[in-house]
Amino acid sequence: MRKIPKGLMVGVWLGMMSQISCQKSYQVAQSGYSQYVMDDSLAVDSSLIRYYLPYKRQMQAEMDRVIGHSAVAITGGKGPETLLGNFFSEAILDQGRKFDPSIQFTFATRGGLRNTLPKGALTIGNIFELMPFENEMVVLKLSGDTTWKLLEYIAASKGQPVAGLRMYIDGGKPTEILIGGKAFDPKAQYTILTYDYLVNSGGDLSFLSEAQDQRLVGKRLRDALIDYVEDITQQGNEIQVQLDDRIRVNENE
Repeated sequence: MRKIPKGLMVGVWLGMMSQISCQKSYQVAQSGYSQYVMDDSLAVDSSLIRYYLPYKRQMQAEMDRVIGHSAVAITGGKGPETLLGNFFSEAILDQGRKFDPSIQFTFATRGGLRNTLPKGALTIGNIFELMPFENEMVVLKLSGDTTWKLLEYIAASKGQPVAGLRMYIDGGKPTEILIGGKAFDPKAQYTILTYDYLVNSGGDLSFLSEAQDQRLVGKRLRDALIDYVEDITQQGNEIQVQLDDRIRVNENE
């Protein structure tokens, strides 16, 4: 006899609870509980499987849809610069500038990139694995002082994914800084692109709350990545990623 998957049973239970939560509330007169084991001893409800199977197939077909091709395996790692970090940063810079052409550079963190991308065909599922979160792109206008704090953070962590920015990290400090090809000016204002999770995370990035202006782009990071790959595919090209020394570290530190 076939069995009901445990995850499915939990999902059904949660769905029932969500429906109940929307109904009129009552005062509890008496309470109690019983334990029900959800394991392989439970028989399959074939009618339930028939109900969800078409949706599962439709979702799987979408996840398997090929949206482009990469000329190289796009790998990550702990180095100051990685193929994965460069791909991600260049993609969101390209898409972010469709919303605001004045964006000068992008900033992300290595920890937010959850999977590599293969050489060859790239699918919707690959992008979901890289960025499984619902994070949205955010444009910030930062003073020179706040931008310097961000540059110090990048240097102290020995590099993070960026685009539109170049620097040399010496003694854990940012030097030889170029933003949009121009030397960093501590008196200037800079427009950067990042995402809501980092802006709201506090901690070492709490200085981002000092932004003089903050605007949601209205687009999830994942959707930006998908659109970027599809744009390149429509141009008849493959994804090309390389290391270009945008972040260098003094190896004698």
